[in-house]
Amino acid sequence: MRVGSLKVEATSTLTAADFLPLTHANANRFVETFSLQISGQVARFRLPPDITQDVVQETLIRALRGLPNFRGDSKLSTWLYRISYREGLRAVERWKRHRDRNRPLNPEIDFRSDEADASEVVGVQDDVLKVRKAMEQLPDNQRLALGYHYLDGLGVAEIAELMGSTANTIKSWLKRGRDRLRELTEIEV
Repeated sequence: MRVGSLKVEATSTLTAADFLPLTHANANRFVETFSLQISGQVARFRLPPDITQDVVQETLIRALRGLPNFRGDSKLSTWLYRISYREGLRAVERWKRHRDRNRPLNPEIDFRSDEADASEVVGVQDDVLKVRKAMEQLPDNQRLALGYHYLDGLGVAEIAELMGSTANTIKSWLKRGRDRLRELTEIEV
């Protein structure tokens, strides 16, 4: 978690002017600076890896196209989060539609089950695995809010702006998410 928060601190002071004029070199620097941060955020949508990469690329493309017109009403990092959040939501909707159309004939068999991943982690019963499994069970709004707050170091107001909600709603999602994680993991969160 420290690594993620250090990365956020380093990028939170950057502005659009740091990457303008939008030359090839500045675009590469922009991608190198923000791709890991965006990848971490998009991973919280629980999409297959290939779709996650597509969302990261689409986010970076949209951000680069919009960078010259960025007004600076919010921090650059918040603006990027907002773009990746919207792209993630779009991808989830497309993926769900595709998944529903291509369901196996026998609903008892789910070939995309996480059980295969769990069997590879034989004997590992640490807190990180418990929290990760518990996070998968949270509603999307709570899981995303917790990730933005604790992994990316965003404040309640920034998360509210990003998710298009109010600060009180975000506080509620954070509290409910923490409470549910405590129940599921028996770990003090």
